[in-house]
Amino acid sequence: MARIIDEGKIERIREATIEFVVQNGYGGASISSIARRAGVAEGYLYRFHRSKHELVTELLFSKVAQIIEKLELLLNTCPGIKEVITRFIGEFFKMAAETPEQIKFMHVLMHDYNFQVSDNQRLQIKNLCEKVVQRGIANGEIGKQITVEEAYGIVVIYPLEVINLRMKGFFGSTTWTDEDRQRVAEFSINALK
Repeated sequence: MARIIDEGKIERIREATIEFVVQNGYGGASISSIARRAGVAEGYLYRFHRSKHELVTELLFSKVAQIIEKLELLLNTCPGIKEVITRFIGEFFKMAAETPEQIKFMHVLMHDYNFQVSDNQRLQIKNLCEKVVQRGIANGEIGKQITVEEAYGIVVIYPLEVINLRMKGFFGSTTWTDEDRQRVAEFSINALK
């Protein structure tokens, strides 16, 4: 007999998981607390995920897949690397504005050694970063000395850290403007030269 999947319940489970991980870290999020917040029985949650780790990992992979897809699209549609980087960084700021808990969730897990992207995603990210660097070097937008790892740090990690600092109000400001977003993109582009 086929199981009926209630997409509303599944979405509430995802949202509750993200909220608990953001608020309490991975260790502070239990299956029972997630189920309670989502308004489902623990047994319902276990129908789809064998463990909390599996649930959180699935959510992380899903968010990373969205980012990979966006970068692939930009690389296939933008003529220059400057535009790719500007629009890609803009996507992080858009995500932070529209779904702040999701970007916080990614930030938390990026700093938790219990979680990593899948091997396939890591290879996709590496290949995309190689394309950015190769294309950027070929058209003179990126310096020949820039490594793939440096490009990743400058185009992905730096903007996410700036957003995180703003969200926390670390230096007093908790918001950003289009000028701030543009400045982060320009800094990243200039750092790659």
